[in-house]
This record gives sequence, structure tokens and C-alpha cells, in this order.
Amino acid sequence: MKKKYLMAALLCSVCLTGISFAGTASAGETENVTEAAEESSEQSGQESAEVPKERPDYQALDYVKLGEYKGLKIEFDPTEFTVTDEDIADRVREELQAADLFDRISDGQVQDGDIANIDYEGKLDGEAFDGGTAQGFDLEIGSHTFIDGFEDGLIGVAVGDTVDLPLTFPEYYGNEDLAGQDVVFTVTVNSIQRMPELTDELAGKASSNEYPDAASYRAHIGEELQADMDSTKRDRIYGELLTLIANVSEVKGYPEDLVAYSAENMKSYYEQYAQAYGMEFAEFLESFMGMTEEEFEAQVDSAVKQTLAQELLLKAIAETEEMEISEEEFTAGCEKYAEEYGFETSEEFLDAYDEKVVRLGLLQDKVMDFVRNNAVVEEIAETESETGENEAPAGEAAQSADGTAEPADGAGNGGNE
Repeated sequence: MKKKYLMAALLCSVCLTGISFAGTASAGETENVTEAAEESSEQSGQESAEVPKERPDYQALDYVKLGEYKGLKIEFDPTEFTVTDEDIADRVREELQAADLFDRISDGQVQDGDIANIDYEGKLDGEAFDGGTAQGFDLEIGSHTFIDGFEDGLIGVAVGDTVDLPLTFPEYYGNEDLAGQDVVFTVTVNSIQRMPELTDELAGKASSNEYPDAASYRAHIGEELQADMDSTKRDRIYGELLTLIANVSEVKGYPEDLVAYSAENMKSYYEQYAQAYGMEFAEFLESFMGMTEEEFEAQVDSAVKQTLAQELLLKAIAETEEMEISEEEFTAGCEKYAEEYGFETSEEFLDAYDEKVVRLGLLQDKVMDFVRNNAVVEEIAETESETGENEAPAGEAAQSADGTAEPADGAGNGGNE
């Protein structure tokens, strides 16, 4: 699992890539900094603090009024984090497909679950429409990639055959010219790939002979998936606990020299991106972030403070509990981080990242482990009736969420044009 707390610190120190500015087209737009933070900036009466050459130290308790962080109570549904036989089958399918181990069918009919290689042309009122034509497109039947009726209409079609599919685009399709329109897709099936039965031989090939039989291969897949689930569960629990702490605590202000340092690093990061694209900084901001340099500068301060708020809260708990990172913990932590982030050695990892920031990341991890160990985490499974009342049918949810249960190009991604 990637260490989110280390990375949050690294972002503040190095580049702050996690910031979403208000006014951009980012789907993950963040809210403005808290009123307390804004007031703190206004009351400082200073323009910009002098930028330090290295990340400044500070006492978090000078800026934070901590609420309760022990005995916190959260609930979660454990069934959300349980690996099923279907999950394992899906991962096996993905790995066999990635290893090009599907059966190739040159004389047969399309079945549900097949990957059909197709040519298609979509016509509206007898005229081909933009983006509605493709050749050699691999479509997984049952993936709901294309609009309703497209994939089902190919089931039973033989390799080499052509079929006309009269269909209707969703009413809320992204492309207004196609939304709600009746169209006809002419589709030719060129070939078929089909998921084979998992044999010992295939298991060996898919795992480079690490797992020589189907049973051990499936067991390995299940262990990998469960490890991912456990990591996701941990992140969910830690995230909810941190939210509870933030809700009962108050960030009264921010170390101005750290804000200046982080803001300068943020700007430097985006300037490097602009250089990589061969663009002037102003041009880069306009093209990729939809803002001027003045707008960028105006929002940097708030963006930095929003990112630093989590760090302040966790560091304040560490100071209250007199927590530190021992040399043994630092050495072990660096080795773990190096492995997780793909470095050959911990020395290479430390060459890439500031030691002070790494120590901060390890400290934040230690704090969250402490908070978790002092929390009450209850597993409460939803009843079947509750689940039924709260969840829409899968098909309806997919359609209402984005209006696109659609195929590629004009057949499926017209809403992206």
C-alpha cells in the first residue's frame, strides 16, 4: 500500500501535486480553506514570508487546538472488504487475457464474455455520424461498454457475418446530436477470443511457472486480492478517523515560513511541467488549468494550507503524546518505503527524498496507528433488505451516473467530444 501520509508530506515539500485549484475543470475540486485559516492569513498583515532554503521545523501545538482523538468510534461493513470467488475469477480472466492466453475462435458464434473483434459503422437517418465508425475494435461482450442493445445484439453472430443493430442512444447522452436518437449500427464480427478453462498448464504459463497448478494459482490470486482489500479497509478506517479528529479540532493558523516554502515548491513544480511541455508558464496554466498566473498565485496560499491541515493535526497529536521516530524505526521505515516505491535500496530512496520529510511521513503513520489502536472500530454488516433499499439496480445506476453505458468513439464516447 502506498503511504498516503508520507506522500502528503512529500507533496508539501516537493511538488504538491495533490492540489486541485478552484476554477479548474478537475473532477476532484477541493473546497476553500477553512474560515479560521483565511482569517489567520488576513490578520498576519504580511505579504509573503521569505522562502526558507529547507523545510522549516515548527511546533504544531502552536497552531492547533486538538479535540478528542482517543476512543473514537466508527463502523464499517466488513462484506465490502471480502474477496469472493467472482473476484478471483475476474482477476484470473484479466491475467490470462494480458498473457494472451485466450482461445482464438475463427469458426463459431459470439457468446457472452467473449472478446469480439469487430468493424462497425453507425448511421443516423442513413448518414454515418462522426465518431461512429471503427475497424478492428476489441469489445468484451457483457462489459456494458457500448449503449444498451449493442453487445447483446452480437450474441449468436458468427465470425465473418455482418448484422444491423437498430438502437437508441440514451436520452442524456453526452453528445447532444446523438442523445435520444434512433440509429443503426452495421457490425461485422472479424474474430473471437474466449476465456479458456483454467488448467494446470495455463496456470503455469500465466504465472511464469511460479504456480504450476490451477489450485495454487487461484489461491495466490485470492491472497493478492485480499491484501489489496485489507489495504483499502485500512485506508477507509484511517480516513474516517482523521475526519473525526478534524471535525472536533481547530487549525488556528499556519507556520508562515512553511507556507511560503511549500508555495514556492508548488510553483516550481508546475514551472518544471511547463518546461517539459516546451511551454511558457502562463501558457501552461491557461491550457492545462484554465487560469492566469495571477489567479494561480491568488490560490496557492489556500491550496497549501488545505494540504498542510492534515499534517498539523497529526503532528499535534505526536507532540501531545511525545512521540518520536527512533533510529531503528527510521531505518526500517526507509527500507519499507524503498520497496513500496520501487527503489533498489533505502539509500537510493533517501537520495530522492528529503530525510526530514521522510521522518515526518513515518511519524504521521505512527500517529495514525496510535489513533487506530485507541479507537473503537465495529464491523456491522448491512442486512439484505437495507442493501436493497439503498442501492439502485446496477444498470440504472450506471446510466444515471454519467449517461454513458456507451461504446467507443461515436458509439460510446460521443459524450467526450
